[in-house]
Amino acid sequence: MTARACDECPVKELQKIQQLLEKRALARIPEEVREPLLEAKKQMRLAVRGFVGYALREENPGDKKCLAKSRHIKLE
Repeated sequence: MTARACDECPVKELQKIQQLLEKRALARIPEEVREPLLEAKKQMRLAVRGFVGYALREENPGDKKCLAKSRHIKLE
């Protein structure tokens, strides 16, 4: 089930509630703190997505070339 196909499920409602709470919380945080927090959230989401993708993918013979390349994740 995708998020687009799910209009009445409780997960969709919980996602809406989470988004509203995040907006309210961000409105109360000072501007100089808000931007680094949003960037850290973005970096964590990307890191978790990459880790899950790496853990779930099947090993293909062509992927061995890609494993030799190292990538650096820079956190500020």
